[in-house]
This record gives sequence, C-alpha cells and structure tokens, in this order.
Amino acid sequence: MLIDFLNSRNRRQLEELEIEDITATIIGIKKVLTKRSLMLNLEKRCQSIQADINSFMLKYVILREKGLPSPMVIHDKLMTQDDYIKKLEKQAKSQVGSSAVKELST
Repeated sequence: MLIDFLNSRNRRQLEELEIEDITATIIGIKKVLTKRSLMLNLEKRCQSIQADINSFMLKYVILREKGLPSPMVIHDKLMTQDDYIKKLEKQAKSQVGSSAVKELST
C-alpha cells in the first residue's frame, strides 16, 4: 500500500515528501516489510513452541509427582540418555521388588 502510494506520486510530490530516490526508498520499504513479516512469523513460532513446552511441563509434573525420577544432575544439567534409562530401569526394578514384598506380607 505504501509502495503504491509512492508510485502514484509525481516528482514534485516526492520532493515535498523529501524523497530523492524513489527506487532506493521502495527497496528500503520492501526490506523493512520483509523483516517485519519474518519477525512476526518468528514470534508466532516462539509462542507455539512455548505453548508446547508448557503443555509438556504440565504432563511432566504429573509424572514426577507419581515417582518419575528427575533427569537432572548437578547444576541443572541433564544426564545422558543412557544414564537416565539406567536410572529408570533401576527404579522400575525397585518398585517391582517392593510391590512383591507388599503382596507377600498381605
């Protein structure tokens, strides 16, 4: 719309608007509009990702409350996937063992 406006002006009107080079001005406008569009798309994508993270964290908290071990180690670093799988297996074995003991005692 702005480009159409500039294209519809004559030389005198452009001089009144202090536009000396209409081509450079239009190129500049296109760059700004392209960057604005990219930023809006990026912001929308960031919001979408944040919504996905929030949804995951709600589910994760529920699992943690049910006994899922934390994948965190010292200084908020994540343990390796292999170490976490071993930790999960160890906890599952201990829960199976404790439930078997409970069944025997009843």
